[in-house]
Amino acid sequence: MPSPVGCDPAKTWKAAASLIEQRLAERFGPAVTFEYAELFSPDVARHPDIEAAIADGEAGPPIVVIDGVRRFSGGKLNISAIERAVADAQSSQSATTPAPAVAAAPPHPHKDASQ
Repeated sequence: MPSPVGCDPAKTWKAAASLIEQRLAERFGPAVTFEYAELFSPDVARHPDIEAAIADGEAGPPIVVIDGVRRFSGGKLNISAIERAVADAQSSQSATTPAPAVAAAPPHPHKDASQ
């Protein structure tokens, strides 16, 4: 019997990011790359601007970066808003340049992503 204490594994920030990745892949195919970077992990070291924004109190997780620009910070991950922002970034670029989407989540994977 599973423990009554703990979080549903389907309600983590990583699971939420995976859902967004799936939706972006379905809608945009290979035109969009997706990266999940757990905060305070070596993954985020590749994004010093995100680390600095968090340290300065300018941004809070979850953070979504699209085409190198921080577009969403804090609160819930809104799939529809992210899809619209990626579509806007894609339409403003040439057809040969992908619009990357990067999602960084909080360091506590047990926190409920739907709250």
